[in-house]
Amino acid sequence: MKTEKNDKTKDVWDLKTLSDYSFWGLSKKNGRVHVDTRRYKTACEEVGITDFLPEGLFAPRGTTLFEPAKIHREDYPINIIRDGLSALHMEWEEDYKPILMKIESPEDAYEKVRTEEMMYTGSPDDLEETEFDARRAAIQRSSKYGTVLNEIYCMFIQKFANEIDRSTLAYLRACGFKGNDFSYDLFLKFTSKKAGITLQEATDLIKGLDHSNSYYLLHKLNNFLKHNSVDAYNSILYCYPNNVRSLKNKKADHEYQNGMFAGDWILVKPNYLETICDKVTRFFEDYAAKVMGEDLEESRWNYDDYFLDAYRQMRNPMEYYGV
Repeated sequence: MKTEKNDKTKDVWDLKTLSDYSFWGLSKKNGRVHVDTRRYKTACEEVGITDFLPEGLFAPRGTTLFEPAKIHREDYPINIIRDGLSALHMEWEEDYKPILMKIESPEDAYEKVRTEEMMYTGSPDDLEETEFDARRAAIQRSSKYGTVLNEIYCMFIQKFANEIDRSTLAYLRACGFKGNDFSYDLFLKFTSKKAGITLQEATDLIKGLDHSNSYYLLHKLNNFLKHNSVDAYNSILYCYPNNVRSLKNKKADHEYQNGMFAGDWILVKPNYLETICDKVTRFFEDYAAKVMGEDLEESRWNYDDYFLDAYRQMRNPMEYYGV
């Protein structure tokens, strides 16, 4: 969240001053960024932007001159996952989710019929019939609306699963994985080797990570959508019985058979796609900390590009605040 605008900024600092690296306590030496932490903190506070003051920057040290641990954001492998999933989430929110609003809902059908019939009658005696017709239209639309939405969600579940696997492969390669393909078995073997544990211990470790259920459910849904098989269906039914239609949960009136379209049998919460990227990100953050030994907090800021980006954003406070 951006800090509150300091109204005095535009009166005190001109753009020439704000464009000077030294004003911010920044300098470059041998291609690396150095930060005078005291001057940097003072400048941020004077300008009124304190969003780029990570606590770790001011940990006790022998000198006020700080050299970040790494150069680029992606030098911390976990940021490959964070940025990949953040971009995927943004794509959903900005490009695809608005499309769903254009699909006629039961409420839309109700209003459409009610408005059309009201336009051609002025008699109070017709109001009851108009209301009946509008409600009937909403009921008739409800089933089709649910089917269309579910099919769209399923399409994006597959897209999300594939994109997450692509980001996972890039992440694992940054951690030392040598393969060019990704599979869960390869993920397990790499984890086993990296952590010095057995495959079973690696399985238990991964299953115990934060939001591991979200990671596993996504891939089981994707596997079911790809194969439309009884085996894939039963795998979800066993592990996540509330996420597929079945006789047991009374969401189906017959058993699933091979070849039936998986999308007709999958049940997901309305906000599933809105939250899955965040949950899978937290799953990999836990993995990065426990298996790869990454410092999750420092990975957010302890690199040269963080301070260069902070400088680019703060050197024009009015633009930063959107004024």
